[in-house]
Order: sequence, then structure tokens, then C-alpha cells
Amino acid sequence: MLPPSLPMIIIGTLASISIGDLFLAGAIPGILLAIGFLIVTYIISVKRQYPKGEKQSLSTIGKTFLGAFWALIMVVIILWGILGGYFTPTEAAVVCVIYAFLVGKFVYRELNLKLVPSIIKNTLISTASILLLVGFANTFGWILVSEGVPLVIADGILSITENPIFVILLIILLLLVLGMFMETIAALVILFPVLLPVATSIGMDPIHFGVVMVLALMIGLSTPPVGVCLFVASSFAKVPITVTVRELLPFFAVAILVLLIVAYVPQLSLFLPGLFE
Repeated sequence: MLPPSLPMIIIGTLASISIGDLFLAGAIPGILLAIGFLIVTYIISVKRQYPKGEKQSLSTIGKTFLGAFWALIMVVIILWGILGGYFTPTEAAVVCVIYAFLVGKFVYRELNLKLVPSIIKNTLISTASILLLVGFANTFGWILVSEGVPLVIADGILSITENPIFVILLIILLLLVLGMFMETIAALVILFPVLLPVATSIGMDPIHFGVVMVLALMIGLSTPPVGVCLFVASSFAKVPITVTVRELLPFFAVAILVLLIVAYVPQLSLFLPGLFE
């Protein structure tokens, strides 16, 4: 949800929407989601009487912030560069790679030059897998459009109801279910062009719809049976999937509540982009 967000970049590329506007649009919903999770975490921690850490002094907090300052500047560079029109998202990536190298090597002094080849190799593998996924998904999406599937889905949804409130609810239910079985990037590439005409037909702004779709599919990353984040977290914690899912139920409830609020209050997504028009 928060920049730099790969799903937002994918949506911007698919629909020719300003990626800078999408980054801004995801900020308030992302903060709302974080606040919701903080509240749930606090309530659970107090109820179960989890041990507290030592209270940190302002000087310690300040030193910690200064230690992270150069890393945080990378986000500023991305937003400032894209929103200011100084470079494209691709150029922003190049600038940030150079910046990260310089900071890692000369500021934090933690980057070992011997690790650079393996870093490049891992990056190439990750990038290639994403490009293959996007390529196949684009092909599949083209087949769907050629066969008129988007029109069938749009007619199917609108035949049930044309009330915007219920159409949005049906779209959200569809995304939540599909998010349980599909990888987020693939789902975006295939479904966004299909569902965008339905959303715009009831008056949804494409930027607003993009935020809603990313948030809905993001929830699917932690839901069974194919939640990638769910399996990764369970593996690291060495906790059974069933136990992890049970503990996540309050967080699912908060995420869905935030999703509904964002879906039905467009200004939460459109306020910040409107300031930079």
C-alpha cells in the first residue's frame, strides 16, 4: 500500500495511471491499516499480559532515528523524484540503487563488495520471475479480452444489481475470494483490466479502484489456502498454519473493515493526489 509499492506500479502501467498519484492514494489507507493493526496488537498484548520492553528515552529514540535517517531518505527520493517530474519510476529505481550502494558502502559501511555479485544474481532471478509472471498474465488477459470475458463479467455483476453500494461489495467479495487462490501480481494483471470498466460504470475513480483492489488482494497474501505471507511467517515461526490462521482472525477483521471504509469513502484515497494536481 505504501510507496514504493510494486502493485501500484503494475496498476499504473496497466491503465496508464500516474504512478505518483497511486503512491499518494495508498498512503492514508495504508496508515489506517497500520493503526488498526496497532490497536489489535495492543489489545491482545494487554489481555495476554505479554512482557513489556524498557521505556526508551528521547535521546535513544533520537539516536535510533538518526541511524535510520539515510535509509528513510530513499522513500523521499522516490516520491520527490516521481511527483516532481524529475524522473520516471524506472529512473527512480536506478537512482535508488546507486543511492543504496553509496549509503551501504560509505555511510553504514556494512556493504561488502564481495556480496555484490550474489545480490545482482538474486535480483535478476527475482526480476525474471516477476517478468515471466507478468508476461504470461498479460497473454492470458489478452485472451480474456479477445473472448469478451470482461463484458460477460461486467454484465453478470450489473445484472444482479446496478446499485453502486452492492456492486462495490460484489467486487470486493470477488477479489477476496480470488486473492485466496491467486498471486497478487498475476491477479492484478488479469483482473484489473476486466473489473475497471465495471468500477468506472458506477462512478468509481480509477485511482480509487486501484487502491481498493490492491488492498483486497493484499489481504489474500495472508489467507489460506495459498497465502504466501501466511506460509512464510508460519515457516519462520515454526508454528502450524492452523494456529497462525486462528491468531490472525482479529487482524483479518480489521483489514476487511478498513477495506470497506476505503471502498466507500473515496476521499481517503483521492485527497492526497488532489493536492498535487
